Amino acid sequence: MLEKKSLKTQFIITFVLIILLSIIATIVTYFAGFILFTQIEYKKVYPANYPEKMIPDLEDYIRREGTLLLNKRNRNLLEQRVPSKVILYQVVDENGEIIYGTEHHKILNGKEDLYNKVNTTIKMDGRYAKMIPVFNSRGKISGAISLSYAITPYYPETSDKIWFTFVFMVIIFSPFIYIVVFTFAFSRILAKNTGKPVNMLIDAIRKVKEKDLDFDLDYRAENELGKLCEAFDEMKNELKKSLMSQWKAEQERQEMVQALAHDMKTPLSVIQGYTESLLDNGSGNAEQTANYLRVIKEKADQASELIREILYAMELERSGEDIHAVSIDIRSFLMKKKESYEMISRDKKIVFEVNVSCQNRGEAIFPVDVGKLDRILDNVISNSIRYTPENGRIRINADMARDRIHFKICDTGKGFSRKDLSNLFRKFYKGDEARSHKNGHVGLGLYIAKKLVEMHGGSIAAFNDNDRGACVAFDLPFIRNNDNGEI
Repeated sequence: MLEKKSLKTQFIITFVLIILLSIIATIVTYFAGFILFTQIEYKKVYPANYPEKMIPDLEDYIRREGTLLLNKRNRNLLEQRVPSKVILYQVVDENGEIIYGTEHHKILNGKEDLYNKVNTTIKMDGRYAKMIPVFNSRGKISGAISLSYAITPYYPETSDKIWFTFVFMVIIFSPFIYIVVFTFAFSRILAKNTGKPVNMLIDAIRKVKEKDLDFDLDYRAENELGKLCEAFDEMKNELKKSLMSQWKAEQERQEMVQALAHDMKTPLSVIQGYTESLLDNGSGNAEQTANYLRVIKEKADQASELIREILYAMELERSGEDIHAVSIDIRSFLMKKKESYEMISRDKKIVFEVNVSCQNRGEAIFPVDVGKLDRILDNVISNSIRYTPENGRIRINADMARDRIHFKICDTGKGFSRKDLSNLFRKFYKGDEARSHKNGHVGLGLYIAKKLVEMHGGSIAAFNDNDRGACVAFDLPFIRNNDNGEI
């Protein structure tokens, strides 16, 4: 289609079509004019040479009649033969003096002029006059008859002249008329082809001005306007993406502030209450004072931990961290972690199990970023400890393959709800709000764990075990340390 072509090509094609169609239409018009003229010739109009063709017959008639035509009383003989609307005649004697006729302009100046002009065609004031001599019986010139005419088309009726003149002018100027008509027609088509995307762009600009980015530019063409619409659509999408990112960042910032304020409220309230009790009671009982101070320190540490966790999450989002892999014995590493977890959860008497299996390996040696793995396990297992009941059980399995290590942590808690499974790794998601508040849980643990796993190039997932316990599994691919080449 023409509208899909480049503007230069559209212009060239339009120009060529205007010229070509104008030429074809002109040829058809000229041919139609020729046919029209041949049909009405000698009916509505006589050609310009029509009087000239009549002269020979009139000349023969004059020579036959001779001196009879010089008599004024016989003027009806000429008037019957000479068409007065086309040809004027003038009868003169042997001295060139006018006897009678329809031509009143004096043509000859004396006898000598008569002898000089007989049998000749005289040009005068845009007309032509044929001078025909009249001989007497002795063969001498007794006079002459002039027949004057104009070389122009002759119209028997005035109305026909007006009509045919108009048609003739239209035919003569038809090339210019067709160029104007086709230029107007094709300019409308060209304007429509270019106007559609231009109007779409104007409407799109208005929508962007009104902060409405939910639209598409439905114009596809391999031309300048198509590329312009495509570029504008890409700009709009990038702008929309940027605004969505800003909106999301602002929303997360508000959520972070709200979460921090909410979770800081409890430890700060406790600190404030115990501090006021100390101030009210003075030095008081030494043991009671020590207990108060221990609670204050515990809540201050809890508040500090909340702040550190939020700052760490923000740092991960802003710049990420480098991976520094070191080959470690996974079994020894997990057994040390098991001891620390048992110490943390000793009040709940939770039993920890560690199982390490190696595929095609003699030892449980694997390159990992120890610091990040430590934080991943802490965040996942602290969540399990939080929701595992007293005398519960937490299993830590590590299956080592040649190219990756698969961790699976399962507890004997109530498991994840459907809502938990959809939102578990989302920032600031807390699940059970009552327990989250009680434990100072800000909802970043599993979010940070997911970020750290993905930084390793691995994946993490949550699901419920067959016995309704909650499970979190993640993979860490084999990593070669770029710093020292250790694996």
